[in-house]
Amino acid sequence: MVYLGQHPRVNNLGLTKLWKLIFFIDAKAVRDLGEPVTGSEFIKYEHGPVPSRGEKHLRLLVRSGEVTTSPRDIGGKTLNEVKSARVADLMVFSDDERSLIDEVCGELGRKSAVALSELSHREPSWHYADMMGKLTPELIAYGAKEDPDGL
Repeated sequence: MVYLGQHPRVNNLGLTKLWKLIFFIDAKAVRDLGEPVTGSEFIKYEHGPVPSRGEKHLRLLVRSGEVTTSPRDIGGKTLNEVKSARVADLMVFSDDERSLIDEVCGELGRKSAVALSELSHREPSWHYADMMGKLTPELIAYGAKEDPDGL
């Protein structure tokens, strides 16, 4: 979260966008590296997958002063913007993980939360999960790109 909150290729980072970026980073890591970066389980919410302990970790980061959240108006909508208050410790990531995070941020970091939510709805793991249920890890490995005919 600290790295995403300061990433130069991520703009307008609100909670929905944060959760979707974390999902897409972990999904790509499972597909490319064989294991997720965060190790989080994901829950199906209406607007897409959310890390099961994301809110808890975010609150801890806010309390410790490592991340800030503040409301900001964007086009008549309120964004609860997430920003880093310190420099991220990149040593917690392997070179492959950092490269993968940078790739996902380059591809998706300028997209809106709405666009990322819509993109996440094309993922079989979200599509086939029960609302408020856990996404199946095996289906996270099987993404929308591996489903050329669509859901």
